[in-house]
Amino acid sequence: MIVCATIVGDGKVLLVRHSSEQKPDYSDWLLPAGKAVGGEHLEEALKREVREEVGLTIQIVSKLVEHTDPYTGDRLTNFLCTPLTSRVDISSELSEARWFSQNEIKDLTNIHPGLKQLLVGGLDFGFRSLRRRSENA
Repeated sequence: MIVCATIVGDGKVLLVRHSSEQKPDYSDWLLPAGKAVGGEHLEEALKREVREEVGLTIQIVSKLVEHTDPYTGDRLTNFLCTPLTSRVDISSELSEARWFSQNEIKDLTNIHPGLKQLLVGGLDFGFRSLRRRSENA
């Protein structure tokens, strides 16, 4: 099972690019993601992968969606997250990491159409959910 982190901070989403040209999604903007290993719980796998790939500590807010990866055919579980730390420090697996607003994502051409649709349209719910949580904190 692959876990993906839709990390929303200050109204922007963190997207990454792989550094390996052998990856089928090499030039595309993606969510930080990775495989759950052994008997690892999905939430723990996600926190580990995000820490390894981008150096962030996250809080998982909710599960967003489960679907099949269009590149690999693997099952994916995508979680809505907030960063608990702010410094992004990418691993050698990645060539780039950047925070994007929803308007900036609308203009991206090198992103999978399904991910773009989720981040531009479907994520409005996630932003509203995060605002309510911060107002009630």
